[in-house]
Amino acid sequence: MTRDRNRNGTRRREMRTHRAHTEGSTRTNGRLDAGARLARAVLVTLLGGSLASCSSLLDVEPDPTTVDGGSVIGLKEALVGATAEFYQSFDSFIVWGGLLNDEFASSGTAPGIHAWDRRDVPADHGGGAARTNAIGGGNYVLLQRAVAVSDIGQDRVVAGDFEEIAAEGTDSEEFAQFSVFTGFAKASIGALWCTTAFAGTGPELSTEDAYRRAEEEFTMALGAANATDETRQAALVGRVRMRLFLGDMTGALADAQQVDPDFEAFARYSTNSFEQRNRVHFRTWDFANWTVGPAFRDLTIDDTGMPDPRVDLALNPVPAFEPSQDLYAPIKATTATTSLRYASGDEAQYSIAEIELGQNAVDIINAVRARHGITVVWAPSTSDPNEIRDKVLDERKRTLFLEGTRQGDLRRYITQYGLDMFPTSTPQGFPMGTQTCLPLPEIEKNNNADL
Repeated sequence: MTRDRNRNGTRRREMRTHRAHTEGSTRTNGRLDAGARLARAVLVTLLGGSLASCSSLLDVEPDPTTVDGGSVIGLKEALVGATAEFYQSFDSFIVWGGLLNDEFASSGTAPGIHAWDRRDVPADHGGGAARTNAIGGGNYVLLQRAVAVSDIGQDRVVAGDFEEIAAEGTDSEEFAQFSVFTGFAKASIGALWCTTAFAGTGPELSTEDAYRRAEEEFTMALGAANATDETRQAALVGRVRMRLFLGDMTGALADAQQVDPDFEAFARYSTNSFEQRNRVHFRTWDFANWTVGPAFRDLTIDDTGMPDPRVDLALNPVPAFEPSQDLYAPIKATTATTSLRYASGDEAQYSIAEIELGQNAVDIINAVRARHGITVVWAPSTSDPNEIRDKVLDERKRTLFLEGTRQGDLRRYITQYGLDMFPTSTPQGFPMGTQTCLPLPEIEKNNNADL
């Protein structure tokens, strides 16, 4: 569905910046004693030394993830820091990953952004270190920072640094939360980069290696005896995704069947500071140099002509940065504080459908539709199992639009099914490259002694 909301007006063309706030560390061979020093080294490697306390990251009421900016980094501050870092890396991953895949296209003029849209990104464009303190930058560095901050949180829980935690370290809900955050961050890095490294050390890891490390994080979260049901459900969804990507269909199915179909987990955003705003909203509804890609425009339900509410778009709610282009903005992110879903029962259900196919897959397609207010019932027209599979993939694309799954999905469709759905053109008609993932950023190669 596309809503034409063209209106005149002046668009702000300058991005304000706000000081970046980071504090964290990460594990190395299971030793905590060097953890804080290691994390600082990792973040200095990536950020060029711009470090400050994460305890002052969110210090403006009424944000529910608020801590006292002058307090010592205790349990509350550590959890707030890890949560904030994950949320700020998640929308960045959607924005930049969506530009490489088919969720977004460029409606601006910057050559560096066009390189992403054309799937021809050089290694010196894949880090974003220079702009992590602005809403426009980030990507690799923000995700690595989310990993580092959650990893040190895990280590501190295990070491008994937090007196408030009564449970044995790895059995605590807090340990499980840190594990979920670092799991999703590692999964995103694996999906978007061809190779990576963690903790500022080697070895250089393949996408599959990164996925296995993310899977381990979700497994640790699930092993925490005192984890809440919400945390366990998020961990299950994360592990389903990793096992699906790794080709472990048996494991993925077993996990997916444990997820409540109605489960949802959201990343939250606020206007407390500029970088805490929803980047999807900023790029489309505000700065207007991103537009929803052609593959997601004007989608209808089957052959009914009925607009699909799961991919509801507004046409030209503000002028596109490039005046010759139309701007399609997602209704999923109409404000700077709109939350973004990062794990759901819908994703688990589609995973079951994709693995099992048959009538159960058809039933799942229609059940998910019903949850999203769609009353049209779909049925296959042939006995070809690929018809059901292709429908599952298309329904997954629509329902999970802008939820962090598309980049990994497109890559695995190539390897698992021989289906290449990456875009082959841009709205401006620029020549296209062939990248499905990004080269290891030079900021990592140049500053990681093991590489």
